[in-house]
Amino acid sequence: MEIILNKAVPKLGERGQIVQVADGYARNFLLPRGLAMLATKGARKQAEAMARAEERREQERRAAASARRDQLHGLAVTVRARANAAGGLYGSVSAHEIVKALKETHGVDVDPHLCRLGEPLRELGEATVHFRFYEGVEADVVVNVKAVEGEAPVADAPADAEVTPRAPRPKPIITGGAVKDAE
Repeated sequence: MEIILNKAVPKLGERGQIVQVADGYARNFLLPRGLAMLATKGARKQAEAMARAEERREQERRAAASARRDQLHGLAVTVRARANAAGGLYGSVSAHEIVKALKETHGVDVDPHLCRLGEPLRELGEATVHFRFYEGVEADVVVNVKAVEGEAPVADAPADAEVTPRAPRPKPIITGGAVKDAE
């Protein structure tokens, strides 16, 4: 039986697509749930109109994503973070901090979920961060991570530094249900 999908159905097709399925699958599952309609002459015209409308919406989404990419691509931001003398950060720089720096520096508001930062930045220096706005529409932003101004990078304790051990705490003695400290 030929049907036209009203909604995308996994492993079958997208909205507006005309597909051939078993009669029972169409009658018992797809049609009662409103996922499809019979492929009549009028319904085919309607499906073609839905396909054209979807194509138009797709082009609009892609154009909007391209405009966002052009606005963001090639920008550079500086993020300040506390760091040690070796250049490692105490903590990390996340996508939210990068987006906040973009907003403060360039006035560009971007959703942090669009940032394709594999893992947070944990060292001082430059890194290129990718933003994906749409399939095949991406922008690169250069992020320069610097130590916080007015604060010299903190040197970690040397490996051969003397560590003062703590005195062991006495274990409590349990007698007849009462707990007493060992003397």
